[in-house]
Amino acid sequence: MTPDQARDKVTKLRAHADSVKGTPEALLFYAKANELAAAHDLPLTEHHQTATAETPRPNTARRASATQQSAPTTARRTTNMSSTATKTKPARPAGDTTMSKAFTPRTRAAFNRNSEPGTQIDGVIIAIEEEPDLDYRTRAPKLDADGNERMVPILIVQTDGTTKPYGQGLRKVWVRTGIADALIGACMDAGATRTLVGGKVRIRYEGLGEPPAKNFSAPKLYTADYQAPTGEGEC
Repeated sequence: MTPDQARDKVTKLRAHADSVKGTPEALLFYAKANELAAAHDLPLTEHHQTATAETPRPNTARRASATQQSAPTTARRTTNMSSTATKTKPARPAGDTTMSKAFTPRTRAAFNRNSEPGTQIDGVIIAIEEEPDLDYRTRAPKLDADGNERMVPILIVQTDGTTKPYGQGLRKVWVRTGIADALIGACMDAGATRTLVGGKVRIRYEGLGEPPAKNFSAPKLYTADYQAPTGEGEC
C-alpha cells in the first residue's frame, strides 16, 4: 500500500468512527486508523469519546484505555435475546374426521398419464367404490342429461398376492373409456355381466390407438382378464 493510499484509508476509517460516535464501533474504527497510520509513519490522532444528543444504545463494553485505543480491538455488541420459541396451540382430542382420514388405507392409481405400454396390475378386487366423474381439463364434475353428477365406479385391487384391505399393494382403477371397454370384454368372456368384490382381475395398458377423427386425441387401449369369485355367476 502506498503512502497516499494509506492516508486515504486512515481518513475513511476516522470518518466512519465520527459517524458512529459514542458507540463501541467508533473505538474499533479509531484503533484501526491509528494502527494503519503508525505502520506508514502518519500522524496519530487521539480521540476521546464524548456524549451525543442521540439516545445511548445499550452497551456493556468496558471503557477502552489509552493502550487499547492504540491497538486493534474487537468491539463486542451485546444483544438481549428474548425467547423465540414458537407458541403452539394446546393439543386437543382428535375428532372423528381426523381419525377416519388417518386410518383410511392408502391407495395408488394403477395407471396415469405417464404409464408406459406394458404397464399392468394383477390382483383381487377387495372393494368397489364410486366418485364424481371429473372433466379432464376443468376438473369440474360431469353432468348427465338430467343435470345430476355423473358417477364413475372405482375398483380397489390388492396386488400383493393377498386379499388384505390395506398395504402397499392397493391400486385404484377408474372404470371409464378404454379400461371400461377392456373389462366389459373380460366379463363377457368369463360368462358374467359385471365385476364383484373377490373377483380376480388383470388389466394391461397396451398403448395408443388411432384417433377417432381429426383433431381428436388418440384413445388409450387396454386388455383385461377376469375370473369371477368362486360360486358367483357375475363378475
